[in-house]
Amino acid sequence: MISMLIAVIVLVATLLAAIALMRSVDTANVVAGSMTFRQSGVQEAEKAYEAAKTLLGSLGDGESDQPESGYYASVQTPSSHAGIPHQLATGSPYTGVGSVVGATNNVFYVVERLCPTAGKADASLCIAPDVSITAGSSANQMSDTAFALHGVTAAFRLTVRVDGPKNTVSFVQTILH
Repeated sequence: MISMLIAVIVLVATLLAAIALMRSVDTANVVAGSMTFRQSGVQEAEKAYEAAKTLLGSLGDGESDQPESGYYASVQTPSSHAGIPHQLATGSPYTGVGSVVGATNNVFYVVERLCPTAGKADASLCIAPDVSITAGSSANQMSDTAFALHGVTAAFRLTVRVDGPKNTVSFVQTILH
């Protein structure tokens, strides 16, 4: 009788340990899945980088807004999210943003010229990489000149929003010139 009581207690303890192990493994799988979706979103942002490169190459002087393409000649008012332009933070349907065709996820972007106002870029008012980034190693220097527009002395900020599966959202920002 006592041995049966001890066996039942051991069986219940083993059952509780098995349930705890199963919950732990399930949580690990959920976290791994979320990390996978996030990583795929960041990789999709590379497509927006290429689209922005093409866009900036076709702008001409870049002195006026082209919201239908997702380009703004001045810094946009950020939303309540840290530094994210309101065009991307509001959610679908998006207006005034560019989109990447052929992406696995929904990829939207905004390119902002880092100047306070539209019009001719002024090196004393705009953030200009050649002027503002002068110290540090060569790794800190801007060297990608594929984005330089004729006569423009300002940098650009690319903000990308990737809407992925299971309501995952990734934001990526980078500075271009």
